[in-house]
Order: sequence, then C-alpha cells, then structure tokens
Amino acid sequence: MLMREPTAMNPALHWTLLAAPPDARVERLRWAQQALTLVRAELGLVETISDREGWLPAAASLTFTLRREGEPAEPTRVRVHTVPIEEATAAREAADAAVRAIGGAGMDFLVARAQRVWAVEAKVAAGDPRAPLAMAALLAGVLLAPVVPPEGGAIFGLKGARARLEALGWAT
Repeated sequence: MLMREPTAMNPALHWTLLAAPPDARVERLRWAQQALTLVRAELGLVETISDREGWLPAAASLTFTLRREGEPAEPTRVRVHTVPIEEATAAREAADAAVRAIGGAGMDFLVARAQRVWAVEAKVAAGDPRAPLAMAALLAGVLLAPVVPPEGGAIFGLKGARARLEALGWAT
C-alpha cells in the first residue's frame, strides 16, 4: 500500500534526486530492465500500485527490493519517497548548495528544471548497505535526474553514481 509520509525530507538522510517530470510514475517492467542494465541488479517492488500504468499520488513512499544480479543473498529493502519539489525545500536547498560547490557544470540547469524530488533512504535496516546508492543510480538513469549524496557537497548523474558504486565493490 502506498502511504503519504511527512514531506520534511532530510537530505542528510537520503540520496536526493531532482527530476524534471512533475508527475510520479513507476514503470515496473522498464525499471527492472534498467536495473539489470545500469547497475546489474534485480529490482522488485513490495507494494502493489493500484494504477495499471504505475501513476502514484502526488506524495508517495514505496519499498523496493534490490539485489546484485546473481547473488544468492536475500534482496535488500530500500525505501523511496517522492513529492513535488515545492514540498521539499530542504532538498532543493541541498541541490543548490551542491551545484555551487561544483561550480555549476551544467547541473545548475537540471536543478532549475526540477519539479519533483525522489529521495532514497540512505540507511537500510538489514542487507547490503550499498543498495540505496544502487537505487539512486537507477533512478538517476531512468529519470535523468542528478543525485545529491547524503553528505552533500556534490551533485552528479548516473555516471558519478556508478563510479561510487564501483568504488564500493559493486560492479556495474
């Protein structure tokens, strides 16, 4: 079941993505295929989305499962939240600060276009601690959205997220 949660997302606790499309939609089959292609992971969705096309309410929270392709371990549960950007002021401020920290580099344009925030909880209760970063990398690829890490000070796209994953031993 999809639930509306408090929208005060703390960027220090999330991998924060700023996406241009204003609406929230999960294209399960495409996202699962992209998970294999982009981050070599098997992706599942715990909740059932009632809309056949994957459209979500304006504010939604979902739990995904993620496991490196071919690994026998249980998949890791990763929480993802999404809200219109107007409801995530702290996320926008963190992105603006990250853009300033890297001198723009084109990310300023992407952040300016953002109408929706997707936030991946950085910590997991159990499982692979790299799974949230893998989920953020996947979302960066499917949403064409820049990522601000929980520690701030940087902003990057899919390539940067994959490089961070690989540095942690998750081959992409």
